[in-house]
Amino acid sequence: MPVLVYGALALVGLAGVGWAAKETGEAADSLTRLTKWGVVAGGLYVGYRAAKTGGLLK
Repeated sequence: MPVLVYGALALVGLAGVGWAAKETGEAADSLTRLTKWGVVAGGLYVGYRAAKTGGLLK
């Protein structure tokens, strides 16, 4: 009987590790998208400040 219990626990553990890996991958994708949009927003801001400083915008 204990062999069946240990086998079941191992399967549940593997399923849990698989789920955690999937969640980590999705979190990494979200972080990548957030970083990309942060870089885009930062570039726009720097361009705006440079145009304002250069007198192109008032």
